[in-house]
Amino acid sequence: MIVDSTTAPLAVARRKLYAIAGGGPKSGDVRLARLTTAQRIEYFRSAEFRHWVADEISQGRKVFWLKDVDKTQAAGDVFTFFFWWRVANNKLSAQQLEIVERYLLKRKNIGFRALHTLLGLLPASWKPRFESLSPREIQRLWLQKEEGGEGIGLLDFWSNIYWPSQLGMTETEKLSQVQEFAPTYADRVFPGVPEENRALEDAGVHVVIVSNGDQELAIAASPILGVKPENVVGSHLEYDAKTGLSTGVNHSYEVYDRKWDVRPQPGKTLSFHYWLYMNRQRLGWEHIDEDEIVIAGRDGDSASSDGGMMITMPPFAALGNFMVDVPGEPARVKNFFYVADRYGWGKGKFFTLVQSAPAKGRLP
Repeated sequence: MIVDSTTAPLAVARRKLYAIAGGGPKSGDVRLARLTTAQRIEYFRSAEFRHWVADEISQGRKVFWLKDVDKTQAAGDVFTFFFWWRVANNKLSAQQLEIVERYLLKRKNIGFRALHTLLGLLPASWKPRFESLSPREIQRLWLQKEEGGEGIGLLDFWSNIYWPSQLGMTETEKLSQVQEFAPTYADRVFPGVPEENRALEDAGVHVVIVSNGDQELAIAASPILGVKPENVVGSHLEYDAKTGLSTGVNHSYEVYDRKWDVRPQPGKTLSFHYWLYMNRQRLGWEHIDEDEIVIAGRDGDSASSDGGMMITMPPFAALGNFMVDVPGEPARVKNFFYVADRYGWGKGKFFTLVQSAPAKGRLP
């Protein structure tokens, strides 16, 4: 029996997508296909898309859609905002404040012991905590860098401030803080994102957040995005078995090297594989079988980490890879075009997803 491939559910679903976005799978141009979030919601609710997903499920396969968080589903960086929230609400312990102070002193080439020896010789009334050594200085330097000046970049912040400033926390304290913070992130979510994620789930697609960021925080924020908390994977704190205090971070796959800014990193590919393995029983599998996995699509904004997820991850996306045109940051999608055009295959299967600015922008 000869099967007409042009009428197969996947072929029909693809034609519907390109009819909305423009371009074509054989165009060889990563810039041609372009659509808005509202258009994609309409597509996810279409008979063509839903019929294809149902067909995959009927054959015993599970369908996934992979998404980053920051600048992909919401403005700015939720993890940075969490740090600022902790500072504003006096959530940093004395030990954590000292870690921040040591980092700032190192930037100024001032020895921690030398400074405090000097301060020890001064009257108590002369020893206020200098504003230039407080956590608010971190915020000032971050914003200065975001606006194109000298300051603290993302990887520097992650390595030297974000995770170290959580040392000494108990898991109860961490979970309490992220749950208290999470609702404040709602007005930074791009319009339509929760509705889109719920439309995917309603069609039978598992929406999975694959992040290099703080897993405990992303889990707390996931309901705001319309994603199931159990469908989140990222980096997380490690806790000492005896004391219960956090001692460091585990499960970070990002390559912390500037040369990887314009190369597809393998980290999120490994991270999703890890998530599949850890959730295999919940998904009804004894082991991971690529013949039972369908990646419908993948969303991201980072040319390096999200580009790696799109370019290096088997199985390849059935519908395509979606690069977010982040509101107010046009350079990000341009960098993404460069990486996808240079390293990618199936270049016509790259789409630009146009997000609208949320209630709050990327800066506080």
